Amino acid sequence: MISRRRFVQASFATTLVTALPPFVRAQGLVTRPSWDVFKNGPNFQSFVNAIATMRANTNPNDVNSWYYWANIHQNYCTHGVPYFLVWHRGYVSLFEKQLRLISGNNSLQLPYWDYYRNPNMPVEFTDGRYPSLNSSRPRTNTNVHNALSLDPFINRLINFPRNWPNAYEPPLESRPHNDVHNLIGGWMPTMQSPQDPIFWLHHGNIDRLWAAWVAADQGRQVPPSSDSYWQGSLNYGPSGTLTRLSVITTQAMGYTYDNLALPNRIPPTAAPARPQVRKLKAMPANVLTANAAAVGGGDELSLDQNSVTVEIPVAKKAQPRFKSLLASPVSTPAALNSITVVLDRLSLTEAGAKGGYFYNVYLDLPETPDSKLDGEAYLLGTLGAFEIAGKEHHANHENASGEPIQLVFPATDVLKHVAPGQVDKLSVSFVRVDGDNPVNGTAINVGEVRVELSNSAAQ
Repeated sequence: MISRRRFVQASFATTLVTALPPFVRAQGLVTRPSWDVFKNGPNFQSFVNAIATMRANTNPNDVNSWYYWANIHQNYCTHGVPYFLVWHRGYVSLFEKQLRLISGNNSLQLPYWDYYRNPNMPVEFTDGRYPSLNSSRPRTNTNVHNALSLDPFINRLINFPRNWPNAYEPPLESRPHNDVHNLIGGWMPTMQSPQDPIFWLHHGNIDRLWAAWVAADQGRQVPPSSDSYWQGSLNYGPSGTLTRLSVITTQAMGYTYDNLALPNRIPPTAAPARPQVRKLKAMPANVLTANAAAVGGGDELSLDQNSVTVEIPVAKKAQPRFKSLLASPVSTPAALNSITVVLDRLSLTEAGAKGGYFYNVYLDLPETPDSKLDGEAYLLGTLGAFEIAGKEHHANHENASGEPIQLVFPATDVLKHVAPGQVDKLSVSFVRVDGDNPVNGTAINVGEVRVELSNSAAQ
C-alpha cells in the first residue's frame, strides 16, 4: 500500500492511460463473456499469465504492477457518493487495456462472475491450480448467496443517479456490491480489494448489471448526455482522467456483454423477526447543525455474531414533526424535512476488519414477521467492514482525517412504507448475516446510534 501523495509523486513519469486502444474503435465492440464461457475460450491462458506477470512486479509505481492498480483504487475510488458506478466502469476498462498490453493479446477481454447464476466463486480462484488467481490474504467465504438481493431491479427504480428519487445506484452499491466484498473477506472488504483477483470479475458483473438495467428499459433511464450530471472528469491519479461522458454507455467504451438480462430469481429467505433488545445509555435530543437536529439516541454499541435491536426514544417536541413528515413530506428546501438514522463514531476491531460478515440494518422491524410486508420493507441498508473502509477512505482524502466515521441511512421512505402507529420511539435492528464460515467476537463498535431530522436538500 502507498499513500496518495507518494503515489502521485513517484508515478508522475509513468505512461498515462487515458484512452481506449484504437483497435476497439476499428474492429467494433468487444464482448465481455461470463467466466464459465471465458475459461474455456482462447484467452484464458493470456489472462492468467498477464495477472501472474503483474503480481510478480512489486514496484507499486510501475503501471505494469498489480499493486499500482490496487493503489489507484485505494487513493481515488468513489464509494457511497455520486459516480460510484461511473468511476468503476472507467477503472475496470483501463485495467482491461493494461492486461492487453501486458499479454500482447489485443482480443483479451475482462470476464465477469455472474453470482446470481452461481454464487460459488469459480474454482479456478480457489483450488490452487492457478496461483496467480488466488488471494494473497486468506478469504473467509467463497459463496456469496447471502449478499444477493433483487431490490435494485424492482420496476419503481427508474432513475440512475444517487440522490435522485427512485434511484438505482444506491441499492445496487449496497447489495450485491458491498456485501459481496464483505462476505468474501481477506482483501475484499478493504480499499485494497483489487489485490484479490476476484475483484475484477466482481466489478465486471456490477458493470454488467448497470448495462442490463439500462437495456431492460420500462422507463429506466440515465440522464441524457446533455445533462450537467455528465460534466467533469473521473480521476485515476497517475493514470490520468476520463471524461464522465465517455463512460455513459458500454458501447461508448467499446464493449458490450454476452448477457444483458436482469436477475429475476434468488432462493427465498425467511423474513426476519426483531432481535432481542439491548439497552443503551440514552442520548438527549439536541440541535447538531443548521441542517440536522437529533431527536434521540443511544450511546456505545458493540456488534458481534449476535443480532440485536436498540430502541431510540423520540423527543416529545419532535413527535408532531415526525407525524407530519410521514403524512405529507415537506418540500420547502430550508425545512428539516427528512428522517435519518445515523451511526456515529464507527470503528472496526482487528477481527472485524477481516470481513466475512455484515449486518442488515432495519427500522421498526416487527417482533414477528409481518405477513403483509417482507423484511425488505424495513431495510435501511447494510453495515460491514467495506462500508466503514469506504467512509475512512473519503474522510482521509477530503482533509477530514481524524473525523469520526459516520454512516447515514435515509429513513423517511421506510417509515412511510411500514406506517408505524406510534412515533414515541423507534427501533433499529442489526441482523447479522454470515457466509459459510461464521466469524465470532466483536466486529464493529458504534459510538452512537441516533435519529435525526435533517434537511434532505443538504444530504
